[in-house]
Amino acid sequence: MIKKIYNKVLLLVLLTCSCFGQDFEIPTPKKYLEISPLINSYRGDLGSFNQINGGINLAFIYNKPRRGNLRLDFTYLYVQASRLRGKDYVPPIQEPIPNNYFQSQTLNFSLSYMFYIINKKNIKLYLAQGLGVFYFDPLDENGESYFENISDNSRGYYQTRNESETYSKFTLSLPTRFGLMYYFPTNFGIGLSGTFYNPFTDYLDNISDFGTVKGYDNVFSLNFNFHIPLQYQKLKK
Repeated sequence: MIKKIYNKVLLLVLLTCSCFGQDFEIPTPKKYLEISPLINSYRGDLGSFNQINGGINLAFIYNKPRRGNLRLDFTYLYVQASRLRGKDYVPPIQEPIPNNYFQSQTLNFSLSYMFYIINKKNIKLYLAQGLGVFYFDPLDENGESYFENISDNSRGYYQTRNESETYSKFTLSLPTRFGLMYYFPTNFGIGLSGTFYNPFTDYLDNISDFGTVKGYDNVFSLNFNFHIPLQYQKLKK
């Protein structure tokens, strides 16, 4: 009886060792989930990429075996900037009085095409161009929106724009992304990427006519990327 048990255990050990001695092929993921904490900075009439804020990006990345793939991104950015006035600054006597501070909770949803400059199994260097929808709502220090441009001096509200200056809280964006990813044998990946969001608005900071910077406002982010495989391709028999 003991000899039979010993033989079965020995057979199991030999089979296990034989299995571990073989090289198993790990299937390639069809999709990845990208989770990216990030830091961002804004360029406009209240600063030029000189103030840092935070945010997060979530993305679904398709991983078909070709030179380029699609990705869907959902990005949250907290944007904030201010401009210090000199001692010789004289505020306007009459409204409108341009704001020298703003904060905004922004959202960007985009679809992008990724082109791989380097497309190896464990290293990918890429450039991506997308089209998206960008939401923003510039607020003052107290969290009050500048959007309505209300004048009510008794309540402490002052116009910050000309009456003819109106804008929507939604606009198109053309996010441009470049990045580098490293993948472990388990198909999990880490990397860095940078993104210019390129929203089609000059009112991210609520300033346009009274501004000195030409063109649209912009936001740049530096993302710390973590890739999680979601779905695997079937192995060829």
